[in-house]
Amino acid sequence: MKNITQVISSFSKKLSRFEEAEDKAFVKPVSKDADLQKKINLSEEEKLERIKAQYEKYINPVSKEIEEDQESLLSALRIFKAARLAEEAEASSKNDRQTSIHQIDFKSPICQKQEYVYGKNLIYLTYWLQTVHGEKEWIPSIYKFISGERFLEFIPAESKHYDYEEIAILNVLKSLNQQAEK
Repeated sequence: MKNITQVISSFSKKLSRFEEAEDKAFVKPVSKDADLQKKINLSEEEKLERIKAQYEKYINPVSKEIEEDQESLLSALRIFKAARLAEEAEASSKNDRQTSIHQIDFKSPICQKQEYVYGKNLIYLTYWLQTVHGEKEWIPSIYKFISGERFLEFIPAESKHYDYEEIAILNVLKSLNQQAEK
């Protein structure tokens, strides 16, 4: 067993190493995590730029095709809202709430385009509709009927469930919109 002087001496030697170390400059090891984080940041920046560029196509259409998609969506929305207004007028004039519209489906060129059916471009068109035309109540949605035909419908905004990728895109678009307003 060590006596107290040996313990203090051993401790003093260890302490002196720390004092000597204060004078030395330490080299930080290169971390693989730093490289990984840099790649992640670059990837995120690229993703943001892609989303911004894609949405820009809807704000300032450079092709007739996008303009036609926008007009097709607006036309369907106008017809949908007119039908809902007619339903409300009919119900209020007769106090008859038993007869109502169950579902209104639209055949639209949008429903045949891969970028809307399988891609995420419908979210850009939806956000365009919300921000440029102020539509907050109804959200366009494409669904496939049993026969394989696809239809456009409008669903209440509060009942729309977005997937993870759509939420991420919407968050970026909202952020860009807020920055533009400043």
